[in-house]
Formats: sequence, C-alpha cells, structure tokens
Amino acid sequence: EGGPWLNALLGYVQGNIRYVQQFLASEIPQVKISPVEATYLLWLDFRELKMQSEQLKDFITKEAGLGLNDGTMFGPGGEGFQRMNVACPASVVTEAMNRLKKAIHHYYENH
Repeated sequence: EGGPWLNALLGYVQGNIRYVQQFLASEIPQVKISPVEATYLLWLDFRELKMQSEQLKDFITKEAGLGLNDGTMFGPGGEGFQRMNVACPASVVTEAMNRLKKAIHHYYENH
C-alpha cells in the first residue's frame, strides 16, 4: 500500500540529486560528485581544493556551516571527500549548496 508514497519519495530524492549535480557543475566545478549508486548519500570530491583532511573538515563545518560526514571516517582513501545526505527538503539542499558556494568563493579570494 505504500507504493505511491515510495515512488513520490524516490522521485523527490532524485530531484535533489540532480539539483546538486547541476549546481556543482555550474557554480562550484572544483567540487566533483561521484556517480550515485541507488542511494540518497552523495560522495563529494573536494581534492581540487588541496586541503589536508583536518583543514577540509574545519572548512566544511566552520566556513560553510555544514554537517557533512568527513571521508576519513570511512577509511583509507576517504581523504578529500565528504558525504552529503540529500534525503531532506529541497530547501535544505539549496541552502547547503549556497553556503558551500559562498565558502569556496571566499576561500579562493583569500588563497
């Protein structure tokens, strides 16, 4: 009986994923997104910013004001990556992307 609800939910989350993909490509091309594999968790690649792991973690929380999961918590090879949950209202995803854009632009202005 939950089929229609599930289909609507999956469509909504897919919309959030497409939004992040398009936003990053057009507004913050320095941040890449790994191919999404049937999940609402996105794997974001910040390695182009050339920050050490702790620096990136601080940048995401303090400068961008975001609560992403640091890639290092997933083991070796996670350095330079952050995991983002997009199973939330589109307004939250939009706000997160705008915060990230502002923080990255500020970072490049000062480096």
